[in-house]
Amino acid sequence: MLHTDGQVTPLLDFVVDCGFDGLHSLEPTAGVDLALVKKKVGDKLCLFGNIDVAHDLTYGTKDEVFAAVKHAIKTAGPGGGYIVSAANMHPTVKVDNLRWMVEATKEFGNYPINL
Repeated sequence: MLHTDGQVTPLLDFVVDCGFDGLHSLEPTAGVDLALVKKKVGDKLCLFGNIDVAHDLTYGTKDEVFAAVKHAIKTAGPGGGYIVSAANMHPTVKVDNLRWMVEATKEFGNYPINL
């Protein structure tokens, strides 16, 4: 698995060619389009991330966190190969928001994905 911050979309083919089987963090604040990544390499890489640590996990409401997780699962979950996570953690991330991310994952992340 490769972890990289930032806009990784132009490197997707390179990541696959290097032999990686997973990619983390798919940062939404860096402009990573999860649907595009899933379409391009979702059958070659397990995708991790795309939950916004800058807003949703730091300042977001419960509804915002649930909406972000639901969107990510709906976008990248069908067919498997997606794991909900944030890009990273920092001191301003709220514990409640992390709990909501886990709760939302349990609610929406059951296969087969039907959202």
